[in-house]
Amino acid sequence: MNKLKQLSNKGWQFVALTVALSSIPYYFIISDGDTGTSWTLLLMWMPGLAAIILRLVKKEGLFSNLVWNPFKGWKWILLAAFIPFTIEILTIIISVLTGAAQLKEGFITMEEGLVALKGMAMLLGASPQPWYVFVPNFILSYFVGMLLYSLFIAFGEEFGWRGYLQKEWASTNSLFGFLIIGVIWGWWHLPGILLGHNYPDYPVLGGIVLMPMVTVLFSIAFGVAFNKQRVIWVPVIFHGAVNISAEISNVGLVGETMNRPLNDVIWTGLWMIATFVVWVKRR
Repeated sequence: MNKLKQLSNKGWQFVALTVALSSIPYYFIISDGDTGTSWTLLLMWMPGLAAIILRLVKKEGLFSNLVWNPFKGWKWILLAAFIPFTIEILTIIISVLTGAAQLKEGFITMEEGLVALKGMAMLLGASPQPWYVFVPNFILSYFVGMLLYSLFIAFGEEFGWRGYLQKEWASTNSLFGFLIIGVIWGWWHLPGILLGHNYPDYPVLGGIVLMPMVTVLFSIAFGVAFNKQRVIWVPVIFHGAVNISAEISNVGLVGETMNRPLNDVIWTGLWMIATFVVWVKRR
């Protein structure tokens, strides 16, 4: 309790304002019973809006305590882009090998030296192509999609959670601060999780326990990377990469036959390893 009392009031004000603003899009999401609407996209901007309001009210400046030049953090931006991507690919491979999931028939084909993916948009076309064209095509397509998602959607959350709340509670890599931010961030998703988002087979367990556990890992990984040079684009790219890379599994795996508990354990376990490495290397 003493540690909780030591957390700044401005941080709690941010949490309260974020919850209040989020109640508006959540009202429509719950009324529709569907998280796949534009209201969910609006919801993701509520932490950012809360941060903007508090920065203006408290005269902190919209851009203060943040580094906006992406070139100052380009190494971490690249890591942020490809750590989630690598974890997702490894999760698919391990899940298929262990029987936790099955690839959709024809999702990936390799014939006569030509490779093709079914159901995914590719910048240079999705028709069968040589591997030396397919690999850069696939990576470039992922990177552009991730970048657009990060800038227009994920930025809203990260400007709030990392750009404002973290400076109040975990600007010096406080593990307790990361823990509290992660738990609050996870429970902020609770109404959507209970509607079946992310954990459709066990929404209560997913919303109350599993999602906060994952967001604590993200809070540490995103937070440590952000604190390196306070380049806001690092957590923004991290967040966008997590959400976009998840689409590879959504497109490529047969959802009806997936062993979701085992698949979740594999994915979460890989994130535990990645987060541990980031934490150990934080200095």
